[in-house]
Amino acid sequence: LHHLLLAEVERPLVMTSGNLSEEPIARGNEEALDRLREIADLFLLHDREIESRCDDSVARVIAGAPLVMRRSRGYVPRPVALARPFARPVLACGAHLKNTVCLGAGDLAYLGPHVGDLETAETYRSYQESIARLERLVGIAPEVIAHDLHPLYLSTKYALERPETVKIGIQHHHAHVASAMGEHGLAGPVLGIAFDGTGYGTDGTAWGGEFLIADYAGYERIATFRAMPLAGSDRAIREVWRLALAVLDDAFAGDPPIDRFSVFDGVEARALAVVRKMIATGLNAPLARGVGRWFDALGALVLGRPLSRYEGEVATIWNLAADETERAVYPFAIESVSQPLEIDLRPMVRAVVDDLVIGRTPAVISAKFHNTLAAAVAEVVRFSRAACGVLPVVLTGGCFQNALLAERIVEVLAGGPRVYLHREVPPGDGGLALGQALVADAIVKQGGV
Repeated sequence: LHHLLLAEVERPLVMTSGNLSEEPIARGNEEALDRLREIADLFLLHDREIESRCDDSVARVIAGAPLVMRRSRGYVPRPVALARPFARPVLACGAHLKNTVCLGAGDLAYLGPHVGDLETAETYRSYQESIARLERLVGIAPEVIAHDLHPLYLSTKYALERPETVKIGIQHHHAHVASAMGEHGLAGPVLGIAFDGTGYGTDGTAWGGEFLIADYAGYERIATFRAMPLAGSDRAIREVWRLALAVLDDAFAGDPPIDRFSVFDGVEARALAVVRKMIATGLNAPLARGVGRWFDALGALVLGRPLSRYEGEVATIWNLAADETERAVYPFAIESVSQPLEIDLRPMVRAVVDDLVIGRTPAVISAKFHNTLAAAVAEVVRFSRAACGVLPVVLTGGCFQNALLAERIVEVLAGGPRVYLHREVPPGDGGLALGQALVADAIVKQGGV
């Protein structure tokens, strides 16, 4: 069909999925005519019904080999072969964003197709249909249900409403680490480095910059990042100038030179005052440790971008701005008194401000930011080796879709422990369900339920 279209128009065509933002792909002709009539001028229909939705898969080359970022068409329902069999059939319900599910039985795990973000009723219906279809297709009737710890995720709601009696909540970043372990057949323990935007933490903060000594049955959190306040909660993820202000306030003890930065030019004085009050008092400003939030904060500050119009926009632009020939590193600190260790990036923020004042380019600053994260990882790995011996290192979480970050870390750890990146299973939330299934299975085997 695509060949015929291209032959007729004799020009390149840009293809995108047939859906509104945040909604699943339209499957039937009538559904497409109804849902897409406001955005499509013409419809090319077919008399062959579509049985199931299936997005395109997405991959890129990182550290010399392909890494799947979205595992769907062409991969699903191809199973992931495991080193050890499940004790009982498991359904893992996945994450809230970039959702996929996983059914496991025997020594095979079947990841479902990409569903997307569970933000709308239509997507939630598609999610439920996807699970039922996968159960029929692979012939697995689950006895154990695994889900994220976040009580408000629709995937958690679905899990708790299932009729099966065994329900197991899994910490988000432990599941990320287990997913990478399962893909590579690692029994553990490993040093799992899980960097993403956010995941439900067990200490009252949102996690996302975590170093875990882990096997499938459990983990010890040995290091994390100093927390930043999200003034306005999720609103700060869209209005990323709030994150820039938060890290400046922290680095300059509440008296940052905000008049020097264009990111705040369009922000009303009253809004700035209110957000600074929220940061100072902690009112509606939950603490977050996600490395993804640091990409948002520094990208907003240096590039002068106050808003993120879609998930990851500013972080991605900040990543792509980097001059990969730049090798310098900003200062940072590691607070060793606290348990877990805390990586303190306040010295880096002050040095970034100095670089901006003297006219360093965003390309240089972005590269030095990436190099600094890699250097901080190397320091924690050295601490881990002294405390726990040499362990395999797995890099997991959505931030490791960033080639420069992943490759810089692989480079600084060269000659040390074996480093594993995801390859066939996405490092982001699209691969989370595999880890949920494996952790739940380990808990069952230990008699934890």
